[in-house]
Amino acid sequence: MSRRGCLAVLSLGMGLACLFVAGGLDSPRAGETALILGRALYEQGRGVGNREIHGTLGNGVELTGSAVACANCHGRDGRGLSEGELRAPDIRWRTLTDRFASVRHGSAAVPYDQSSLAQTLATGQRPDGSRLSPAMPRFDLSEAEVSALVEQLSALSATASSPPPVPPVVLGLVPQPGLDRTADQLVRRIDQCPETMRPQPTASIRWVRYQDPGDALRQLEEIRSRTADLILVAPYIVGWEDRFAEWISSRPLTVLLPVAFRSPVGSERWLYRLPGVERQVERLVEEAAKWHAGGVTLAIDLRDRLSEHLGAVAERMAKTWDLPLERWTAQKRTQPLRPERPLLWLRPMREIERLVGRVAPHRILVPSLFYHPAEVPRGGRWATAEWVVAYPYHPREPSTGRWLAPAAVWGASACQMLVSLVSDRQAGEFAFPLDLAPLPVVISPRQTDAEAREMVELLTNPYILAQRKAKSGL
Repeated sequence: MSRRGCLAVLSLGMGLACLFVAGGLDSPRAGETALILGRALYEQGRGVGNREIHGTLGNGVELTGSAVACANCHGRDGRGLSEGELRAPDIRWRTLTDRFASVRHGSAAVPYDQSSLAQTLATGQRPDGSRLSPAMPRFDLSEAEVSALVEQLSALSATASSPPPVPPVVLGLVPQPGLDRTADQLVRRIDQCPETMRPQPTASIRWVRYQDPGDALRQLEEIRSRTADLILVAPYIVGWEDRFAEWISSRPLTVLLPVAFRSPVGSERWLYRLPGVERQVERLVEEAAKWHAGGVTLAIDLRDRLSEHLGAVAERMAKTWDLPLERWTAQKRTQPLRPERPLLWLRPMREIERLVGRVAPHRILVPSLFYHPAEVPRGGRWATAEWVVAYPYHPREPSTGRWLAPAAVWGASACQMLVSLVSDRQAGEFAFPLDLAPLPVVISPRQTDAEAREMVELLTNPYILAQRKAKSGL
């Protein structure tokens, strides 16, 4: 939740607070004392005795100290800030206590006083009974700390008007043209947003094209050094999610709608995401548990970090469902398969016919990342095998039944993001959804679904393809 460039300014506020706590200031008047404490609370998230205050988000995530400082989201002047799709409201005291604030600022219909503010900060419920956004923490403030915070909000009400905030720079991060077909289609789809979203205005997006992940991070770092407020919309980080997550963890950038296969963990600030390949694997295990087949067989490649990682995800999910799971590494084919048990295949599709023995499983479960119709074995022992594939979103358009390619789904969502970044439809707080789609869908594709085959090819991880070409000497 940290905002850009706050550290240097906030360090001064922390220094003043520490001097006061240590007795280094000469007998400040009572109002000054409360204001110093209020400023430390507002800017640093530090309360009485320099303690780090605690806050809990609506999703249960706990934050402390500077991570929950009011200035991060509401600005040092208290007038509110936009961060991606989230918009924090004006919380200056004259706004919170204004009986007509609901008309002018989109805030609570019932004005606040100190008592109701304390109740709202603790419970997340406004004086009119409505609930705060889940993105707004619930705090553990004492009565003295709430009183000091009111002093600070009142002081902010008396400050001179500040210039309007500079709009953020919106970036799209994608590979160089020709390196990845899905990325190229995504760029074309998003470039059409101004036309497809008319008459609604859309924020302009600047494309950052990279040759490889290292080049992407170098360019982002160089742009970040020159630009204060950056928002990444639909960054294409397929195949290097871990590296991206490590880089972004120490940088105050907002990431909206990442194009990724790995599901982000709760601490990663990736907002509005579609289910990753991990969630697809979990969904397949859920399906296997419903079939009462006595367990599931897991096929992984110990030489492939992604395959091994997804295997661990499957094992954790199997324990949740109390489902027996048998690892099958297929190194020497010494471990025969049980055909009655579904086979969860987390390896390249081209290997399955060579590695499986004489009897094929009745059902093969595959996340869309590993499913390639052209490599599915046909005839013989495979004639009766049922292929069950998990997709990250519903692959058919409800009204027409037409297959939806990934670029179309991500692109349409990105257009909505670009509209939201320039519109001011709601001056209050935005909701804080994380997933744009429900659980991944599991379907049995038909051989006649040409669009389905095309879509699966588009979902292929480009870095896996690059490794495959390198191994084959192409």
